[in-house]
Amino acid sequence: MDDRQQLTIGIVGLGSHGTRHSRALQELGHDVLGADADPTIRADFAAEFETETFEHPSNLFDEPIDAVIISSPTKFHEPVATKALEAGLDVLLEKPLAHTVESAERIAQVAERTERVCMVGYHHRFRNPCTVLKDYIDQGYLGDITHIQAKYIRRRGVPGRGTWYTSREIAGGGALMDLGSHALDMVLYFCGWPAIDNVLGQSNSEFGPREDYSYLEMWGEDGEARMYDVEDSVHTFLEFENDCTASIEVAWATNAESVHSYDVRGTEAGASLDITNTLDEIDPWIDQRNDLTLYEVRGGAADHFVNSEIVCEQNDPFRDELATFLETVVTETRPEQCNVRQALTTQRGVDRIYTETET
Repeated sequence: MDDRQQLTIGIVGLGSHGTRHSRALQELGHDVLGADADPTIRADFAAEFETETFEHPSNLFDEPIDAVIISSPTKFHEPVATKALEAGLDVLLEKPLAHTVESAERIAQVAERTERVCMVGYHHRFRNPCTVLKDYIDQGYLGDITHIQAKYIRRRGVPGRGTWYTSREIAGGGALMDLGSHALDMVLYFCGWPAIDNVLGQSNSEFGPREDYSYLEMWGEDGEARMYDVEDSVHTFLEFENDCTASIEVAWATNAESVHSYDVRGTEAGASLDITNTLDEIDPWIDQRNDLTLYEVRGGAADHFVNSEIVCEQNDPFRDELATFLETVVTETRPEQCNVRQALTTQRGVDRIYTETET
């Protein structure tokens, strides 16, 4: 297949994520078809993209499409993804892989059996400073990685209280499943995917259930169902098999400044990566701060510290993630980045943290 060939991509779940993917696809010259259970959302999508939509994904899969992007509520990832894979279609799933580790394992098994592409959207890995830092780590510039401190905190950012996002049955969890899966994925990515030996931690639900919850803005509006049986913050400490450790702090809401950062400490050098939102924390794909600094200590004429600021060109990580997926579809190759095996490893780690912090 020529990599300049126009593709037709099916979108399952036509809310904000599905719409964003579709806009990017059309800008890249590709066609989209959509599926969503909500007739109003389908009508809006069909009008914006001048395309056909379906109520059921199975009808979409009967159309001549080249691949599928799934951005439905997490509980429905497994039935939709496995059906698409069985139909011979490559799949890009919004993270996390599934709402439970058992469901994630079944998706991974079908992907391996069908030998189709299954990518999961951990888009932060595609940010230029993240890929630059990973390259320094792989070169051995930092030496052995000994500890990573990860923070993904929103001062106020519960994503639509009372909607499926705050339902354990549908989403699989709260801040840890949403923000924490990103943070753990990045930690594992930087550490080289070691197994987790030990976990300590604490989860809390202090803000989301409150009737007097105050905020300036958040990702989605309050839902009528008022479902809220998930955590809104988690603090955890991990010990890995390769003697590296990590501390991860995530929160949908807290009385502290919003931050998304990774401090990586090595035996030869350290690094500080800050990708905190600066203008709009409820739209994390725009106006990111991309700060990367290396920290070293050197001798010579006199012992001295060296702080090196790394300046990267601003890039759109969602667009680059999408381009990577489309390339795998065109070339019929399995992706190295954000593949289903890595996503399953992250999901198992999240499940382990839930097990430990909730007991």
